[in-house]
Amino acid sequence: MNDLKMATESASEKPELGTSPEHSIRQGDIATSVLATDDDDREVFKADGEGGAQFRALGLFRTVIVLVKLCFATGVLSIPSALGVVGYGPGLILLALWSALTIYYSYVAYQFRMRFAGVHNIVDAAMVMGGPIAREATSALFLLTWILCTGSGFIGLSQGLKILANGRGCTIVWTLVAAIATGVLASIRTLGKLAILTWIGFASIFTAVFIVVVGVTTVDRPAAAPPTGPYELNVLAVGHPTFVAGLVATLNLFSGFGSTSTFMPVIAEMKVPRQFPKALFISQGFLVACYMSFGMVIYMYCGQYITSPSLANAGGTLEKIAYGISIPGFMMTSTLWVHVAAKFLLVRILRDSPHLQANSVVHWATWLASTVGLTVLSFILAEAIPFFNYILGLIGSLCCSPTCLVIPAFMGLYLHKGRWFSGGGVTAICTLHGITIVGGSFMAIAGTYTTIQSIVDAYAAGGVAGAFTCG
Repeated sequence: MNDLKMATESASEKPELGTSPEHSIRQGDIATSVLATDDDDREVFKADGEGGAQFRALGLFRTVIVLVKLCFATGVLSIPSALGVVGYGPGLILLALWSALTIYYSYVAYQFRMRFAGVHNIVDAAMVMGGPIAREATSALFLLTWILCTGSGFIGLSQGLKILANGRGCTIVWTLVAAIATGVLASIRTLGKLAILTWIGFASIFTAVFIVVVGVTTVDRPAAAPPTGPYELNVLAVGHPTFVAGLVATLNLFSGFGSTSTFMPVIAEMKVPRQFPKALFISQGFLVACYMSFGMVIYMYCGQYITSPSLANAGGTLEKIAYGISIPGFMMTSTLWVHVAAKFLLVRILRDSPHLQANSVVHWATWLASTVGLTVLSFILAEAIPFFNYILGLIGSLCCSPTCLVIPAFMGLYLHKGRWFSGGGVTAICTLHGITIVGGSFMAIAGTYTTIQSIVDAYAAGGVAGAFTCG
């Protein structure tokens, strides 16, 4: 907040947008050291829509729901199994750590956006900090992140559909059904219009997980336990995993908070962007409370017989009910991820163009090509890596570590540029940013290597279904 105050004081005479060409994405997009206010002329989308799409339609409540649903998705389904690897003690500590870091760096990203007018997403922020090369590298990373995430949503949705069909039908077909439904819904142009569906999606997956939480406390034994005879849950307070297994589990816990890199585009569709911090703290506080309580109950009652996704832990009729109720949630999860990635492409291609919000052929062709193209790529990746935990580990390491931690930490350093060692709190904060950059980079490099190696080993051992098969 001190940064915002200093920026306000230093920007009493605001230069024209585009007067600092070394930091502009395109002429007129971003001005350096200018506090972006709620003035309409400083936003990517105009409030009146200029006769086209009304993008800025999110109030505080709708924003909270969208932020929760972006995160409360496939990640929550891997938390109990991750606790089974590292133990519930370290697991709860890791959940608290990831929550605190992602909340803080989401707020840093908000500060950065409000400081530099015209910043729509982390790709724009990378352009301000590092120029065209940083922009292109971050663009590729941002798109890969949400293609992989959407693929994980397809896997969860296809499993649910197949279970409801009593195992009949080819997995590829069910994944294709998930992809088609996602592509259609994601083509709705504004988050404001998706807000009601987002609420339904959140309610459905929350209810499904809650059913499993209640269900595991009422059944005689976990679904994966031996059907007869004695059994031991072997619940671990502290696990002793190998480095590879421990890191993959840690990344699975982190992936539950990995959607925070999409929060900047959400701000661009708020009626009052300055209400974002309030929405952030409400949504993420609720999120970590759900993760801890749901994950602990399921793990304590299932122990070593935990399954992933966690909806299968109750087994039998409860499993079918949970999967059936969760389908709208899975669908809206994938829909939001495709939508945010496609919105990035729309803004990137049509920024400063009269077609950005117009109901023109160019606008619709660009928008539909983006949603359909991203959906197709997500379908291909979902079939190429058709196992849940490993794709989440890959998302957490390769994608979310850089986009949720490393790049926002660089934003924090950039906001304090020229006064990193000015003493007191500023030096401490900049030190935290430096530690985050190092730690996040280690997670990205080591985590990607170990996850890919785990995928290779799983294929070699025949422990998973092959790519593009009906298994």
